[in-house]
Amino acid sequence: MELVLPKTLDYAATLRYLGAADWQPDENTESLLRMAEQELRGACTPRGTWREFPESPAWLQNAGEDIARHLAGCDGVVLMAVTLGSAVDALLRRLCMKDIALGAVADAAASVLMEAVCDEMEEQIRREQDQKKRFMTGRYSPGYGDCPLALQDDLCLSLDTVRGIGLCVTKEHLMAPRKSVTAILGTADHPVTGARAGCAHCVLRETCAYRKRGITCETA
Repeated sequence: MELVLPKTLDYAATLRYLGAADWQPDENTESLLRMAEQELRGACTPRGTWREFPESPAWLQNAGEDIARHLAGCDGVVLMAVTLGSAVDALLRRLCMKDIALGAVADAAASVLMEAVCDEMEEQIRREQDQKKRFMTGRYSPGYGDCPLALQDDLCLSLDTVRGIGLCVTKEHLMAPRKSVTAILGTADHPVTGARAGCAHCVLRETCAYRKRGITCETA
């Protein structure tokens, strides 16, 4: 299905992705933000797909303690995948060769737009679940915590993302286009919240810039 970009780019979130949280941008930076947004809006073709399963697929069993904790109390799952499209990857490569600063800002801005589009799709799914009087956790993506990145392969195969939205998975279990997201959400007939992976199993826990500042990526 086709999705819609937010009406405005969240500049504060973009700066946070750039490692400049709470920084008041100067005139040059604001110009870069506006240029990046304009370029991206001309390239993005946001699309998404999702599918509900009455029980967890076999490949999701024994996929780590973190995803098991996230799905605790759930009797079903929803798989979703969203992409901004291959033209965004091409744009980011071109901008990085032409103007490194603009390319960096555009890359961060694309991540912010990606998050907003994911929120839009999740809200659509949540409304459908509400109509069925079903409850749902938040999103949990392969690669977080101790959940294997290799789950991307089965998740995308289950959603047929190649034909559905043009999303492929490389042999290294990375997504192409790069500005894409897959996620797993638990469903139940009673309220469920899920659980974030936290810092304990994060592969970046020793070098995390957020932890060095005494915060986490959840609270930043």
